[in-house]
Amino acid sequence: MIDTLKLKETFEANGFNNAQACSLSHAMNDLSKNQTDLATKEELHQVRNELKSDIKEVRGEIKDLRTQTNHLLNGLRELRKDIAREMENLENRIAHKLTHRTIISQISIAAILISLMIYFHQNP
Repeated sequence: MIDTLKLKETFEANGFNNAQACSLSHAMNDLSKNQTDLATKEELHQVRNELKSDIKEVRGEIKDLRTQTNHLLNGLRELRKDIAREMENLENRIAHKLTHRTIISQISIAAILISLMIYFHQNP
């Protein structure tokens, strides 16, 4: 903080009138108070380096997420292929069983018809 009275007296000793010296000393005091809010070059460099480090870290995390996402997508593609193969196997098994049962049903019906024909042939 600036000693405004001493500064005012210095201005007056150097040819400023009372109003000018007063205004100037108060203005300089206000400026010195506001300088506490200003960052030094060193502080700015430190913040810049911290931001660069944070950005580098975030980029690494994004790269990791992309890698994980690609692995998940590849896993989903493989899962889709596996499901398609399983569905095809299931369809084939169902078709085989239906075909087998249809043949057995047809043979059974034929056997019944033959039995009926023999029965009616022997018992006219």
